[in-house]
Amino acid sequence: MNKIKTVLLCLLFSTSLSVFACERTLTVASHDAFWPPYVMGMNGQLQGSEVDALNIIFKDSPFCFEVKMLPNSKRAFTELRHGRIDLGWAASYTDKRAQFVHFTDSYRTEVMRVYQNKNNTHTVKNLADIFDQGLTIGANFGSYYGAEFEQYKTTHKSQIEYTSATSKRFEMLNKQLIDFAIEDELVGAYFSKRANNVAVVPNFNAINTDDIHLMLSKKTLSVDDVKVINQLILQNKAALKALFE
Repeated sequence: MNKIKTVLLCLLFSTSLSVFACERTLTVASHDAFWPPYVMGMNGQLQGSEVDALNIIFKDSPFCFEVKMLPNSKRAFTELRHGRIDLGWAASYTDKRAQFVHFTDSYRTEVMRVYQNKNNTHTVKNLADIFDQGLTIGANFGSYYGAEFEQYKTTHKSQIEYTSATSKRFEMLNKQLIDFAIEDELVGAYFSKRANNVAVVPNFNAINTDDIHLMLSKKTLSVDDVKVINQLILQNKAALKALFE
């Protein structure tokens, strides 16, 4: 049943978004159809600033693209690694990932913050406070939140609740099923406005700020392809900056 659901999602949200003739169509992995303002499924298509960014980058280029929905970001990386998907968006660089994918130049930045329920507050100023006090935190399955959080993924597994959907994490936070949730600050701002009980934790620095890249499968794209895409990113820097500001 789960396999059928996945196939249906792929059919529903797979969409060719370039109107120009292209030499090659790249398959792009997305795991969340509601990650505003970056990705939103509307009327059978994916919209949002990540989709807009690819339209900007690939306009009048040899490439067009189609988006495929996958169960989670870990699965998306597996598909990239094996060449069953060509491209992943919204990626932080890690040495481990770079063994299997090419990273393009950065096309935006990302700031990750911690959110709490106003009716379930705790005195915390950093990740150490959260884990030392035995509190729980929601995170996306397969995402990267910085070197410090990577250590806690190993040493404090039981305190991390993984979900694939951002809406599910904030629902759990709103219902006090978890104590905190990690999310990109633009996404967190969206959900905070729609859930009166949810807010960013005060006096808590961002847990990670990163340059964000496209990941390209080494199985299906060459170093020369990366150079072409990097040049497209460079020549569209002003438009990309305006998009994400």
